[in-house]
Amino acid sequence: MSEEAYRRELEYLSQYAHDDWLGFSVVSGAVGSLLGRGATFEEQMGLLLRIVADLYDAGTRPGDLTESAQDPFLPWNSDGAGALARIAAEVDAHSRLPDSGDICWFTAP
Repeated sequence: MSEEAYRRELEYLSQYAHDDWLGFSVVSGAVGSLLGRGATFEEQMGLLLRIVADLYDAGTRPGDLTESAQDPFLPWNSDGAGALARIAAEVDAHSRLPDSGDICWFTAP
């Protein structure tokens, strides 16, 4: 994986999260695209957490979609380290990269 490819993918994901709710499947797809076939779960998890940390640093927050028309997105009440730890634990419990809605969504509030 080149740093240039990573930077382009991160810019795309960040812009997506600023425009709409970013589902986990899009982030998982970015991991797969950057690593290619044959990457281990540990490699995938490492890159996933790097992307999530960089998205967090860029102002994107994980949270849950709600059925409320007034508050359709509920950001998690945690700092970056807490969000990463929660995502890591939940991804690990799935034993695979999650699909959209499995763990959380991302947006830039």
